[in-house]
Amino acid sequence: MKTYFSLCVSLSALVLSGCAQLHAPAKPAAPAAAVPAATEAKLPLHPLTPQIVYGVLASELAAQRGASAVSAATYLELARELNDPRLARRAAEFAMLAGQLGTATQALQKWVELEPDSETAREQLLVAQLRGGKLSESEALVTGLLADHPERAAAVFVQLARLTSRQSDPNQAYALVRRLATPFPELPEARFAVLSAAAEAGDNQAVAAEFDTLARVAPRWDLPVAWQVDRLRQKDNDAALAFLARELARRPQAGVELQLAYPRLLVNGKRFPEARDAFATALGRNPGNPDILYALGLLSFQLRDLTAAGPYLEQALAGGHPEADYLRLTLGQLAEANKAPQDARKWYTLVGPGQHYLSAQVRLAALDLKDGDVDAVLARMGSLDATAAEQVQLVLYQSQFAREAGRLDLAERYLDTALASQPDSPELLYERALVLEQRGDYKAAERDLRAYLKQKADDAQGLNALGYLLVNRTSRHAEGLRLVEQALRADPDNPMILDSMGWALFKTGRSAEALPYLERAYKAMPDPEVAAHLGEVLWTLGRRAEARQLWQAERAKAPDHPVLLETMRRFVP
Repeated sequence: MKTYFSLCVSLSALVLSGCAQLHAPAKPAAPAAAVPAATEAKLPLHPLTPQIVYGVLASELAAQRGASAVSAATYLELARELNDPRLARRAAEFAMLAGQLGTATQALQKWVELEPDSETAREQLLVAQLRGGKLSESEALVTGLLADHPERAAAVFVQLARLTSRQSDPNQAYALVRRLATPFPELPEARFAVLSAAAEAGDNQAVAAEFDTLARVAPRWDLPVAWQVDRLRQKDNDAALAFLARELARRPQAGVELQLAYPRLLVNGKRFPEARDAFATALGRNPGNPDILYALGLLSFQLRDLTAAGPYLEQALAGGHPEADYLRLTLGQLAEANKAPQDARKWYTLVGPGQHYLSAQVRLAALDLKDGDVDAVLARMGSLDATAAEQVQLVLYQSQFAREAGRLDLAERYLDTALASQPDSPELLYERALVLEQRGDYKAAERDLRAYLKQKADDAQGLNALGYLLVNRTSRHAEGLRLVEQALRADPDNPMILDSMGWALFKTGRSAEALPYLERAYKAMPDPEVAAHLGEVLWTLGRRAEARQLWQAERAKAPDHPVLLETMRRFVP
């Protein structure tokens, strides 16, 4: 007598996962639930042949090992041979898991053919066809779904809206979506699908008309507005702002996230004062909202409104904002800006282990450095627990602190030790080049900068550093100028590179050409070294009174700056 089985029921004890259960390749899925008796009666029975047993077990084992594409192909072959919808469904599941959209579509078509009354099969086939850009092939399927189940129209139209961008012929897709939506003139999701297709086809007038309809029939539904904001933002931030302002004006019940999208767009456009005002307006509508308080605190801090920043940040922290440690770190920096080191210490000490812990400990060390022994502070920093990635950053901080304390020997020792175990670290090589340049070992500094540029050939910072070194510390001015020009092309508004460019031109005897670069650099970064360079060029061009005035003004702010003092000694005894 032949033995028969019903797949996914009789074999559930044998296979490693149920046929109806989608699972991650690394983990066995739970056994499939039993098929209802009424459904079971309609399903075919098959002789339990070695081919079937092997095919099912081999496919499940292959999926467990991450070869879901192989499993999908095997199941699809079995489904075609046995005309069993469960095998087709399993083939579709594995194909989708493997990202094999074509195989998934074939499997779903077979499933619909074998089980035409299955809503799940038809819906999944529709999604697969939409993802594959084949909306035109789906018209009969969508029409049938909408006719048989009008209560599911909203979900169908949302899928259409989300996947219209994948269609190969936007105009054809637009025409089809309009036909499908005609019986649903007041259904918000249908209007969303039409405006989505219209946007892809470039019919902006229709997009505006559909948003007018949505504002009337679904004034509290934010999804279409958020979708359009994101779409516009990617091309034109100002256009997104204008659109959102109009929609918010006629949607007084808009959700918090949509309200906050407007000031966030202002931040994206670097319109910080306007963004702060917009966040303040949003706070009036949503008092105590920690996200808004957080944004107001950070913007106030950036705009140097230190009085307002602190209360906003503390309220955001008290309100349970998830970025608690970042808030504490920022409050510490705010206290430092307010000349309150003890308050700063309090906040930095409260930062717990995690992403911001090292930064807080470094800030504490910087405070200690002003009062204590540099060796003790740096030793304490070296004892901090840090991940492998943080170790490099920690050494960089140690070197920078040692440099600021005038301990160039100590800075070099830290870097030499770290580079012994990480000889190709570009960050460590760059920092050591700075230390070596300060120590007067220009040849070794050039060596490290060239090693840095081997890894980051187009890096503007590295090109500028090497170019400036050659211009300022060697006679190879023309080579240095070429490197600085390359850096300036990569980062044309960087004041440090503008300064290097002006100085390189001056060193090659082109003072008149140098002047505009140095003036731009000083305007963007009024630094004593830039002032020294600018003053020397002015002096060379015969504008000595201006040079003296500039140097004296900078010396009043930085009386001990070595480059400024050396320049003044040469020209103003």
